[in-house]
Amino acid sequence: MIRLIALLASAAMLMLLPAAPAAAQGQCNFCETNPPPKGGGGGRPGNGSPPEIVLTIESEINFGRLVMVGDGVGRVLIDIQTGAKTIIGNLDDLGGLAVQGRATIRGVPRQPVRVEFPTLVTMRDPAGGEAELRDFVTDLGQLPRLDSTGVLEFRFTGTLYTDLAVALGGNLRGRVPIQVSYD
Repeated sequence: MIRLIALLASAAMLMLLPAAPAAAQGQCNFCETNPPPKGGGGGRPGNGSPPEIVLTIESEINFGRLVMVGDGVGRVLIDIQTGAKTIIGNLDDLGGLAVQGRATIRGVPRQPVRVEFPTLVTMRDPAGGEAELRDFVTDLGQLPRLDSTGVLEFRFTGTLYTDLAVALGGNLRGRVPIQVSYD
């Protein structure tokens, strides 16, 4: 029996953008009485910098339990809308709840954002089993934007690809670095 689980660790998914203001933006001599205007930079650190954007993972991708049949080459998909698990190839379902990932972005109200996923994440078990998580999809539209309260919730998933390297089996895990920025 091989148990395949794709895990997104929320601690690894927290990304704060932008970085600290440039070192050249020190405090000016007149800031106490005449602060510079917002938006142009200069003067106090933080002027002209957009507020941070925060990504929180609400639930992790989980493919449930699978068993290899024959050579074990196959793939598993989780439908982004329904959460239904589809198995293709030489794998069989042993149950377990399939779950698509859910995330929340918080930032500046009504700001457009860009959400980027990696091309490939290798899922590993300490005993040596491996599989690949690829082909990430989300339910975000083409131009995602935070709502009037500065929040955007979305679902995401990927396709788990297995091959002969999974023969060692185990509890496969991996971290998916999701990058979020203002567009």
